[in-house]
Amino acid sequence: MKTMNFIYNTELDYKDVFIYPQYSEVESRTLVDTTSTIYPNKVVLKVPIISANMDTITGSDLAWSMAQQGAIGALHRFMSIEDNVKEYIKIGNNFAFVSIGVNGDTKDRAKALYEAGARFFIIDIAHGHSKMMKETIDWLRTTYLDVIVMAGNVATLEGVVDLYKAGAQIVKVGIGPGSVCLTKNVTGVTRPQFSAIMECAKAKEACNVKIVADGGVKEIGDIVKAIGAGADAVMSGRLFANCREACGPTMNGKKVYRGMASKDAMKVIKDEDKLPTPEGASIVIDEPIMDAAEIIKHIQGGLQSAFSYCNAKDITEFRNNVTFGLKR
Repeated sequence: MKTMNFIYNTELDYKDVFIYPQYSEVESRTLVDTTSTIYPNKVVLKVPIISANMDTITGSDLAWSMAQQGAIGALHRFMSIEDNVKEYIKIGNNFAFVSIGVNGDTKDRAKALYEAGARFFIIDIAHGHSKMMKETIDWLRTTYLDVIVMAGNVATLEGVVDLYKAGAQIVKVGIGPGSVCLTKNVTGVTRPQFSAIMECAKAKEACNVKIVADGGVKEIGDIVKAIGAGADAVMSGRLFANCREACGPTMNGKKVYRGMASKDAMKVIKDEDKLPTPEGASIVIDEPIMDAAEIIKHIQGGLQSAFSYCNAKDITEFRNNVTFGLKR
């Protein structure tokens, strides 16, 4: 009988850790700079947050609002190519990521979006550490030499390094942590997000790669922990699911939010009799609808306050100073 592979590690989620307060010489949190660069001279975020490329989250309205607040949106791809181009053009001179997959209309969609002016691309599939992902990165980078590519999702150091070597400048980390993701329930495959970020961020010691933590954020403090663990930015759908600009429908005055592997989402792009086992859920957000600007303001304020607790005036100082504790 083959010996079973088993990794004996302590794996941590955001809820498992806390940040120790420290002596601080930061006189006011308003003096704290939350700017993060996820690609030199190209993608500089005043607030290191990205709205997720989900069909109930980021359309042109939210992408435009994100840009106005110094953050960035990631347009979803679950629409026709023609509509995708129209949505991108609506954003005007504001920058946003656009999304493609690894099969089907991938090349046609990428070509149309590139010709419309898009230069920031996300190649987005559930299991990013794969042959098809590496081939798609290589095709996109060699076909369009001036694009910036974010690829994912992965949850291991090897995954980050492989996608970087394939040509991705930014790698998205997160397998199964999302609030409407059922991958961990359906397949048993997942990795606690805090540990995934800590390990994946080690790639930055040897590679000129940036890390985006995707999923699992339930509150602003989770964003702080992700940044402290090594993420350069955080992607979230849940935090923006109840915002006015989110493209999800409303039901009885409340926003609908769904995972892209949910049955409701997959029915939009596939015949119902050909649907795979769903790995996502669809829920109604039981919270008041807010403007994106208000949500981003709260995120920035939380980051500034956290940094000041750690005697840090920017992200670099915060990462150098932060001390995590383990909850028992």
